[in-house]
Amino acid sequence: MISSKIGNLFFKIRSFTPIPFIVALLYFAEPVQYTIVIGALFIAIGEFLRIWAVGYAGASTRARTLSAARDLVTTGPYSYVRNPLYLGNFLLSLGVCLLSNVYWLVAVLVVGYFCQYLPIVALEEAYLLESCGSFYQTYREQVPRFVPKFHPYSEPSDHDFSFARALKSEKRTLTAIVCVVGLIFARQII
Repeated sequence: MISSKIGNLFFKIRSFTPIPFIVALLYFAEPVQYTIVIGALFIAIGEFLRIWAVGYAGASTRARTLSAARDLVTTGPYSYVRNPLYLGNFLLSLGVCLLSNVYWLVAVLVVGYFCQYLPIVALEEAYLLESCGSFYQTYREQVPRFVPKFHPYSEPSDHDFSFARALKSEKRTLTAIVCVVGLIFARQII
């Protein structure tokens, strides 16, 4: 019951929890050429994964309630990992840490990420198990939570990919990335 309440709370505020992290990044950022290249690579991979995922799942991934989700997506990146959006978030955040040259925040990121996302994922999994039953149970047994497998799920859903749907859903994330990276560089000039 308590873990469900924690999961619900983190689910509802997940868009705001990065704010203290971003403030620390902006304050301590000292990017250099090689950290910019490495960080940008992780940011690009994380955002590519997010675009690929929301191109299948749609804007319901921005919902504040679990019931807003479309039926279970098991194709695209969901065929390799159950939580591609959360993995994408991690890679994006890691990329910003690396770009900023603030390595100690990587430890904060890892701890904070798992403290926040494990209760959210547990809540989502309980919901999906209740609403999708044995279909989700089979999917959960064959597709890992966070570390992608190399071969796709054997029973992919018939969801289609839409680049327009992906860009519409990712507008806020793309804007946030540009703003944070822009502020990191602006701080260096000032």
